[in-house]
Amino acid sequence: MNFTSWLKSDDQSWGSFLLELILLLGLVLFIRFYVFQFFRVSGPSMCPTLNQFDENCYHGSGEFIFVNEFLYSFMSEPSRGEIVVFRPPTTDKNYIKRVIGVPGDVVEVVDGKVYLTGDEYERTELPESYLSEKNKGRTFAALEKFIVPEDSYLLFGDNRLESLDARRCFEFDCSDSSSPFVVTKKIRGRAEFVIWPVTKVRSLSHDLFATPAKIDTTVDEQ
Repeated sequence: MNFTSWLKSDDQSWGSFLLELILLLGLVLFIRFYVFQFFRVSGPSMCPTLNQFDENCYHGSGEFIFVNEFLYSFMSEPSRGEIVVFRPPTTDKNYIKRVIGVPGDVVEVVDGKVYLTGDEYERTELPESYLSEKNKGRTFAALEKFIVPEDSYLLFGDNRLESLDARRCFEFDCSDSSSPFVVTKKIRGRAEFVIWPVTKVRSLSHDLFATPAKIDTTVDEQ
């Protein structure tokens, strides 16, 4: 049996064979670029959610994750609490952070805590159950208030003490020309699972409001 007969049956025309080949190649490319992607997480910015080993945040290249690219391309838009892979305004590198604010939200960082005001609820302190003990109450930002514009999102890392994120415009400091927001087209997909190492395989939680609590709209600035 030669190579050609292994690919194509004797009673199949070359035209039919080439059409099948083109369709198959198109399907593979569609899945590759629009359905899912595998990424390796580097650094401690999402610890303890990602890259925590033996109760320590790992600073090198660590866990592999499965990213759903189909979801935002064809089905829905990013929601608060979702862990997403994206490209920030300052670089073409892929980052991974958590969605804190969606279009229309007002997010405030006061005394190390994060407060959110949206259309469907009153001013709320984010419970942020995914933060480690050393990060709770220690969210600090160059800007105290973020008003999320249309078609844009506000993204923070779970490891607030070691994450270069929207709080500093994905740079070491915000400048007049920099922006803390990521536009929709720069968000590649939602991180769904950790797939490697085998001992760490798990689905990822996207629940921002574990136990949302309404608070007084007056904040003590002292």
